[in-house]
Amino acid sequence: MTTFFIADTHFGHTNIIRYCNRPFETKEEHDETIISNWNSVVSKNDHVFHLGDFGFGHPKYLHSIAQRLHGKIHLIKGNHDKNGMIKHLSFRFSTIREVYLYAGHYKGKTQRIFLSHYPHRSWQMSGRGSWHLFGHVHGNMGPHYRSFDVGVDSWNFTPISIDQVGKKIEELESLFDMNKKENYN
Repeated sequence: MTTFFIADTHFGHTNIIRYCNRPFETKEEHDETIISNWNSVVSKNDHVFHLGDFGFGHPKYLHSIAQRLHGKIHLIKGNHDKNGMIKHLSFRFSTIREVYLYAGHYKGKTQRIFLSHYPHRSWQMSGRGSWHLFGHVHGNMGPHYRSFDVGVDSWNFTPISIDQVGKKIEELESLFDMNKKENYN
């Protein structure tokens, strides 16, 4: 079993293609690409933390997409995840939360990861080695400290594994002075 992270899929949202300059002609091409990419890396027993803005559109259309996605999906609600959509798709979400401090495993050790749709400069346990993953910004905000965007606009429309996250965090740690007080506020 592997853990994956993704955000801002915006299934069914035609205008997201134009808003974010996504390289697709139609919402169907957009959605089919993300579904294919998702299922190419995620198996049925994997866990996927979706950090918000799952879909935007007709519930029946979103239902048909949700049924096709591999893995156990845990939704961290985003600003487009309205109660009606969530209620209609609750069969597909193993958990639904506003934010979550996840205890994952990386390189044989427990790793705390603060999950939110929105980016934070400081987060739960940030001064104790936790990481922070978010969406919402559609690739328009660079990483900070042990924190970065896992949205599809930043990761080739594909979920990223906890190992990919760990490698990215290691790169970030080499860029930031971990002794600076501002990193721990």
